[in-house]
Amino acid sequence: MRISRIYADADGGSHFADGAPPVADHRLFPHMPLFQVTRLMGANPVKLFSVPAEVSVADLHTAPERQLAVSLSGWVEYETTDGEVRRLKPGEIMLVEDTWGCGHITRFDDGEQWFLHIPVPDDWHLI
Repeated sequence: MRISRIYADADGGSHFADGAPPVADHRLFPHMPLFQVTRLMGANPVKLFSVPAEVSVADLHTAPERQLAVSLSGWVEYETTDGEVRRLKPGEIMLVEDTWGCGHITRFDDGEQWFLHIPVPDDWHLI
């Protein structure tokens, strides 16, 4: 699985990069093949929330914490300070980790949109 990420460089500019989550083989069920599982541990709860229909863009902002962001209904578009834009379809994952610096712009599909945010610990990185 490929995951995009947004990060802040040493000067506070935001950029995209791509990677894969680290996985390991685990037997989740007896008499079944091994499953590929990634470790996501943390004390912060998962957040399920909606973006109101009247919101179409969130101007430059930083992430409140390192998190996996997943749109559950509608596309979402991210723009970094270097001008690159990526549009994700529902279910695609973005690791948002620009918790300082200039931040990024987020644009939303028309209508109310639901998101899932999953906090990730500082030692969890894409490979």
